[in-house]
Amino acid sequence: MADVFPSLDDAEQKVKKLRICVTGATGYLAGHIIKRLLAAGHTVHGTARHPASSPSTAHLHQMEGAAHRLKLFKADLLLPGAFDAAVAGCDVVIHTASPYQLDVPKGKEDELMIRPAIFGTENVLSAVNKAPSVTRVVLTASTVSVWGDPHERGKGHTFTEDDWNCTATPTAFPYFYSKTAAEKRAYAMREEAGGRWELCSINPGAIWGPPTGSRTDGESVGQMIDLLSGAFWPWSPPLGVGVVDVRDAARAHCLAAVLPRASGRYLINSESTYVLPTAAKILSKAYPKRWLPPLKPPLFPLLAFGPMMGLPTNITRATFRKKPLVCVAKAAKELGMTQYISVQQSVLDMARDMLAKGMIPAWKMPIAAPVLVLDVLIVVGLLWGLATLFRSVAQVAA
Repeated sequence: MADVFPSLDDAEQKVKKLRICVTGATGYLAGHIIKRLLAAGHTVHGTARHPASSPSTAHLHQMEGAAHRLKLFKADLLLPGAFDAAVAGCDVVIHTASPYQLDVPKGKEDELMIRPAIFGTENVLSAVNKAPSVTRVVLTASTVSVWGDPHERGKGHTFTEDDWNCTATPTAFPYFYSKTAAEKRAYAMREEAGGRWELCSINPGAIWGPPTGSRTDGESVGQMIDLLSGAFWPWSPPLGVGVVDVRDAARAHCLAAVLPRASGRYLINSESTYVLPTAAKILSKAYPKRWLPPLKPPLFPLLAFGPMMGLPTNITRATFRKKPLVCVAKAAKELGMTQYISVQQSVLDMARDMLAKGMIPAWKMPIAAPVLVLDVLIVVGLLWGLATLFRSVAQVAA
């Protein structure tokens, strides 16, 4: 399998060697961040709920430099003081850990999503406030804290770092609300600390690209599995999002961690597209024998089977056939993010990597199968009814 790890920027290579804490170390994005930091010569303190679990941490220990410069700490977002030991003595903290769940049971929004996101951020930043060595924090935010509906500020509006999500509430788009509230709380805590440490937040959209490990619970990793195994056949939802490669997202975090001029929010985006239909089209050419979904469903059936795919109806309505306009000038100017890996390369690299690792089964039952069966039964019923009606009319006429 070819090495798809991009080279480091000059700024990453020339900076003095730091001690950097990365929360959520076993995560999809964090793996790439840690790989870049180790490649640049930094010492990394990674946190995980189960750091001794070899399946989830094995890929981290195999990274170049990990034997001498990677130390993993046990930490839980909801356990007060859990991050104190990992953060102590560090120069920078990169906080990637956050609960993720689009489809939250009604009435459980605060318990499962909002409080964990806000308290987790407070918990990590409380550890930062106890560690005088820390001078910079980089927060993994999201475009969902910038917008919920790509047209919420008007169809032609181009989103910038000055925009905040104005449609999310605790009961409508609870995940979007949790990310928005957690990011705002981080900036409030920086002010409460008197600005002793600098804060940058990186706001990517949908993150695709090859994983460093073999975990299958990441959002885009799961979607790639469903695409290539036929689970999405025969259609994929045309929901508009900004897309960025995981390697570019990691690069932005690492640059924000070491560049003195970096400050505040940074939108990063390779392309705004309907990511699943776009990925399906790219993959169908590379893997013609796979059951890739050729169709984009209309809104009504998508509202019916979307929840089976983990897509709440409100998110479907908000993003259906709407591509966001995104300005990434600030990241280009201050972080040097002037070029991005294309969506096509991201999708193909991800597919090759996951297939090589044996992460994708040959076939899965299509998620839409119950809807397709129901549609067939309805059509058969209608045809049978029409045939019966015609026979009755013919008998009367005779």
